Amino acid sequence: MGEGPTIPEPAHVFPFAFSDPLGLPLRAAGIWPFSAVVSVNARELRIRYGPWSLRTPVTNVASARVVPGPGWMDVVGPPRVSLRDGSVTFATARTRAVRLRLLDPVPGGVPLSFVRHPAVTVTVRDPEGLVSVLDTLLRPG
Repeated sequence: MGEGPTIPEPAHVFPFAFSDPLGLPLRAAGIWPFSAVVSVNARELRIRYGPWSLRTPVTNVASARVVPGPGWMDVVGPPRVSLRDGSVTFATARTRAVRLRLLDPVPGGVPLSFVRHPAVTVTVRDPEGLVSVLDTLLRPG
């Protein structure tokens, strides 16, 4: 007999935190509460930030930690790429954020696929929850 339909893996979903004064500039860039989310399952981490997205295997995450929120210039509008280290920031509020350091840099912050980011910062509503899920997936048992 044939196999039945594939059941998708459960995902942990972390919506971005939004700050009222920043809503208009973010929406002008196409970033809305319904289009800004981080999702994690046993295999993959996905970041959707309006029209931008970033995907990487969970096993590519070297570390995840809660950090202070980004500055105003990093919060308004599209993703910000650091000229210092090439990391990318997806920010919707000046709240605490999660900094993800990657083993292998990945594309996603700019439309050019040859630009790869060694780290990613996201401002999700539950930064401790995201770090906890990633720690559990990366260090089971």
